Amino acid sequence: MKTTHSFTDRFLHWVLAFTILFILLTVFLRLNWMEKNHVATILTDKLSSIDISISKEQAIKIAKEIRRPMFDWHIYVGYVTTVIFVLRIFYNSLHKNLYDPKTSQEKFQLWVYRVFYIFLGITLITGLYMEFGPDFLNDLSEEIHKLTLYYIIPFLILHFTGILIAEFTSKKGIVSKMIGGDDK
Repeated sequence: MKTTHSFTDRFLHWVLAFTILFILLTVFLRLNWMEKNHVATILTDKLSSIDISISKEQAIKIAKEIRRPMFDWHIYVGYVTTVIFVLRIFYNSLHKNLYDPKTSQEKFQLWVYRVFYIFLGITLITGLYMEFGPDFLNDLSEEIHKLTLYYIIPFLILHFTGILIAEFTSKKGIVSKMIGGDDK
């Protein structure tokens, strides 16, 4: 079975991949190096070394402001991801007749991608809701938004494992085709 990757398919794939990786980076930074209590501790320690003292609450407010630009980029890239997601769903629905899974492996791959897109959709919808929806469900939306991101790591592991298996077995050159297109 020959796999074809049009320019549109490749473009949407790579933009979606890079936006998701960027968002994951901002999450990682926010939970680790840029975590508000960590940054607040650094602030209070460094300020106290020059005889300036601030409360923990003040330090946390400053820490949140320090990391705000990074989080703003998380939101902006989330908008781009949403647009690419919608375009990808629309594009795939127009070209669904191109992919008819025959083997159990192909059916499994299709279901993995379906689950990926369902969870990605939930992540994007809850992110948009937190930005534009009414405040009374913000906490629930934020919790769902965070939880649905946990699917990305197992998906990436499955995705890269599948790529390696395909590259070294039946679909040699799949990476090159996804980067540069098919030889015709």
